[in-house]
Amino acid sequence: MPKNKKQQTELQQNQKNRTHIIQVILDDYEKGDKISEGKKRWRSYPDKSAEWKHTIKVEGWLYDEIGRKELNQQVLELQEEGLLEDGKGRETSGWYVRGSELEKIVYSVKNIDAFYARDGRTPKYILHYEPIHQFQKEIQFLKASQNQWKPWLLSCIEVLEQDLEKEKIPSICTEKKETYFKTLTGLNQLEEPMYKRIFSKRFLGSSKTFENDIQSRIIADARKWNPFVDEDKEVMTDDEVLSEIGIETYHQELSVKGLLKFELNGQSIDTSIWKYGTVLNAEVLKNALLLPEQNITRVITIENRANFMAEPFEEHTLFIFSHGFFSPKERMFLTKLREILAGSNTAFYHSSDLDYGGMRIYTFIKEHIFPEVKPYHMDAETFVRYQDRAELREDTYLAKIRKMDAPEELQELKNCILKTGSTIEQESMLY
Repeated sequence: MPKNKKQQTELQQNQKNRTHIIQVILDDYEKGDKISEGKKRWRSYPDKSAEWKHTIKVEGWLYDEIGRKELNQQVLELQEEGLLEDGKGRETSGWYVRGSELEKIVYSVKNIDAFYARDGRTPKYILHYEPIHQFQKEIQFLKASQNQWKPWLLSCIEVLEQDLEKEKIPSICTEKKETYFKTLTGLNQLEEPMYKRIFSKRFLGSSKTFENDIQSRIIADARKWNPFVDEDKEVMTDDEVLSEIGIETYHQELSVKGLLKFELNGQSIDTSIWKYGTVLNAEVLKNALLLPEQNITRVITIENRANFMAEPFEEHTLFIFSHGFFSPKERMFLTKLREILAGSNTAFYHSSDLDYGGMRIYTFIKEHIFPEVKPYHMDAETFVRYQDRAELREDTYLAKIRKMDAPEELQELKNCILKTGSTIEQESMLY
């Protein structure tokens, strides 16, 4: 029996079906799935100039499988055709014998095509690489179908290419390839937000295909590759992720309270007439022209609606409800506002829950909308004042805060949370 049990298992894997030494040779040639194992065997196919040779020891189990007379005759015929050598590399001297039995046979990789032709099987190389090469062509076609890809969508495609380079076919390419490719193309073509079911009908043919078949994958991709999307589900909801990439599950609107002046369809509007606040819907955000004559000394964004509503109207203060992360359309509007207020000594603040999510939202606003933003009721003094309303957190949650690279102005709050192991919701400050 073979000394190496793994080798014996591999050679005997088709024992019940094998009747010819060629089948044994091809099984030996095709063994090894790792790149390092197959590089001098089946992965070298169809290199007819390859000089690699491999040896198969002839053990008793092989005689039992094929038959002593049949095996000897088959080897002799293949040797006469120049397709096999004996154990000493001789082509015409008969096999290298031990008594009256074969000891070993040697086959050359350059003759492997002849063995495949005799056996009639499809080479493992073709079975393995043909779908990989086909997917590579399809991905290249996908990339070339757009003049320019949004960076995060291009990253989605490049990950597929990297998997294929490692000879790994991504599951998405076998399960929902067409839907996935069409979705990436549709997202790349979006210039304005679109309702989810309209997007699905337009690009996927059915209004429910996106939500039922591909939404979870797209959200996961966005959390990995879109710089405006937070990877933590506790911080940014799936609906907020979809809004960020242009898929609307609700109409984008911005709630404001205070003095804000803009022109809409030739008419000047001053939001201070609504003392209790008003809502600017998506079309207003898109078409409003902010006027240069603003009289705002403070802009305060607030995460939670109850706290936003509780703030009384103040002259020269603009309160804005953030509802979490601002959408792209909202960010664009607020960025224009900041540009208009530049040089006016306007101060920017943000107020959120005193927790991980609140600090992430604050950081997002600082990085993408108002670089000058300062905490509003997000300090150690506020934490201590409402500490009796705090909620204890698990170690896994606190670990995320510990690893978080919080802005310097939030370090006191971060230390309070880690020291007490608890967080405070913004709404608890209202009673």
